[in-house]
Parts: sequence; structure tokens; C-alpha cells
Amino acid sequence: MSWREKYADKIVSPQEAISVIKSGDSIFSTMHASLPYALLEELGAQKDRLSNVNLYMGFGGNIYRPLAKACNGHVNVQSLFWGPLERSFKYRMGSNIGMQIVQLSKSYDDRASFHLGDVVMMAASPPNENGVMSFGTTPIDTALCLRAKTVLLQVNENIPFIIGKDNMLNINDATYIVDKTEPLCVMEPSVPSPEDFKIANLIAERITDGACIQFGIGGLSAAMGEVCRDKKHLGIHTELFVESMMDLIECGAVDNSMKKLDKGISTFGFALGGEKLYKFLDNNPSCQSRCFSYSNDPYLIMQNENVISVNSAMQVDLTGQVASEGIGYKQHSGIGGQLDYVRGSQMSPGGHSFIALESTRCDKSGKRHSKIVLSHPEGTPITTPRSEVEFIVTEYGIANLKYETIENRAKRLIAIAHPDFREELLADAKRVGYII
Repeated sequence: MSWREKYADKIVSPQEAISVIKSGDSIFSTMHASLPYALLEELGAQKDRLSNVNLYMGFGGNIYRPLAKACNGHVNVQSLFWGPLERSFKYRMGSNIGMQIVQLSKSYDDRASFHLGDVVMMAASPPNENGVMSFGTTPIDTALCLRAKTVLLQVNENIPFIIGKDNMLNINDATYIVDKTEPLCVMEPSVPSPEDFKIANLIAERITDGACIQFGIGGLSAAMGEVCRDKKHLGIHTELFVESMMDLIECGAVDNSMKKLDKGISTFGFALGGEKLYKFLDNNPSCQSRCFSYSNDPYLIMQNENVISVNSAMQVDLTGQVASEGIGYKQHSGIGGQLDYVRGSQMSPGGHSFIALESTRCDKSGKRHSKIVLSHPEGTPITTPRSEVEFIVTEYGIANLKYETIENRAKRLIAIAHPDFREELLADAKRVGYII
């Protein structure tokens, strides 16, 4: 039987596909554009016959029914990274959305050894001429599919065929296929603020030609793409591939010629963007996805020289503790891969880690607050511990904290805080004994 005959033989309706899921099952999926929304909708529709089904995933780009409070106890969302939808259902609608504490580099270890999966449920591209399907922008490990009892796929013609390693699937290994094409969710690039450009320019001064870059998401990433256009022979090894990286490839700043690992290839764990990015990545052999155990492994990251890691933070205290995923007891996002790249970049010969944040934020009443603080509120999760931090950057400068004393850290962070808060921060630092 040819793969085309096998493919046709495996096609079922969403109702038939979800009917194989039973109470107590653990389901592995992914996030954003590679989530199988038709299957998730049906999973929510069949909730009343199910109990204690755990759905391990990231964040959604479109609303999916298991988020609803009515699904709690029937289908439980266990997310390792919240997006706006997860926060909204958690805090505004009272749904119990789980937050799994795991670094992305360790996510395969978790799925393979601790939270074992019965079912893999993914969106996928149509098969290529060899019967192989891509999971698109946010793939899942092939090994997890092969370990699962059941693999349910929603084949969507709009899913880009992104070439990967150890994260694609042959039609032979799918249990059932739901053939349903629908528009992909998109995440258009953020517009950089003036502060983003000031921060980006400060960092760009320290990026040499031939460096290997990793950016996060948001306005700072877009600004980094703008200010690095005149660089030469840059490489990309990153958790997240974004449109600013596509722009750097198209303008010639990135050619990956200096990389030691995956020379000539932009390597990434997942991608977020709009239709332009999806088309750029489709069947593009120079941009390839990898499992998070590869893209985020500090000991692989370090194999490239001059790795420059640029990540964002919500708040930093005067000793250098970085809060990037929540403030107080209120979770905002997730651990992600920040610490993986903080470590990997600093182990790279000539590499550096930059954690950036605008110096202030405004609350709902319009009152401005410093993002550099004496101490974080009670309950604040520390994403990057102070012992791992190298450079902290605001629009007012760069503070080198590596191996520094608490007194020097406090002085350097106060120097890059917003001027309106420096006097208060200095007084607080003296009051608690950080500065004598």
C-alpha cells in the first residue's frame, strides 16, 4: 500500500478522532499556529464523557474550548507558557489553567520520563513526496509521537512545511488524520518604542561581525533587527525565530557562514510571526527547526562562538535577580528558555548575555513605577538568578553585574534606572545595607 493510500485510509472526522481519548489520558500538543484547533474544539465538545484528561501544551493563538471553566476536571490545560488567552481565562473567567514549571531545554525529559503521554495531538502539513509531514512553526519531537499510543493529526494545507530534524512525522506513524484546512493564527511584529531603539543600539555596539544571535519577542526584537542590518556574517541559533531575523537574512546581514554548529543554517526551536514569515520558512532548507532539547541546550548553544543572547525582563531587583514571567503571586507567562540562553551564551567563546527592560512602567491609573526595584514583591518567581546574570540594559545604559558584589550591583543598576527614581533607590539601598 502506498503512503497516499495509507493517508486516505486514516482520514476520519473530528468526532471519530476524539472518540479514542479516554478518561485519565495525557495529551501532548504544542502552541500557537501548530495547535490542531478542530481537534481541540471537539475535545471540549466531548468533555462530559471525560474526566481528568490532562492537555500538556504551550499557549494558544486562537480560542480553544478546553480553556473554558466548564472543562475543568474534564479536560485540564497544563501549560508551560501562558499567552494572553490563558491569562484571560485564568484571571477574568476563573478557569483553572495549570502552569507547569519547566525549562524548554528539559521539556522532552519531562514528557519522556515524568509526565508520560498517551496521545499526541498536532496540526501538520500535507505529506511531501515521501509521505513525511511537517508540524509547521511549533513542532513536537518525533520521539514523543513514536512513544505515544495514539497520534491524532489535523492536516491543514496552510501549515508551512518547515524542514526539521527529529521533529517531523511519516504518515505511517499517524493513527488518525482529520483533513481540515483553516486560516493560521498569526502574531504580527510589535512596533518598537523609542526606548526599544535606545536599548537595541546599546546592545548592537557590542555585537561583532560573525556573532551568533538569539532574540526574544516583542518591540525590542524588532528594534534589534533594524539596528543590526549593517552587521556582516551573523548566524542564528535561537529558541524563537521572528520576523526581524527573516529581515536580517534577506538584507544579507545573516549568512550563518561563521557558525561552528549547523554552518549555513538558521536553527530555531519554534517561530512566531505573520503570513510573510510562514511563506519565508516554507520549504526553506536554510532555516530549520530543532527540538527544544537541541535548540535550548546550553552545551550546544556554546559550540557557536560569539553567541549574543538578548532577552527581556519584567523587573530586576538591586542584587540582579531577574523576574521575567510574573510579579508577586500573579503568573504572567512562563519560564521559557531565558535561562538556557543566559547560560549558553556566556559559555560560548566571546559570547554575552543581555537582559533588557525599559526603566519604567505605568499602572492602570497612569502612575509611573521603576522596573529596577529594591526587592521584588512577595511571591515573585525569579526566572534568572542573580548568580547567572551578566548585562542588564535599560534605555539609560548597560550594567555589567557578572561576578560583582551586591554593593557594586546596586550602584550600577541605580545608574541605569530612570533618573526620577535614582535618589529613592539609593536611599533604599543604604537603608538595607546594600550600599554603605
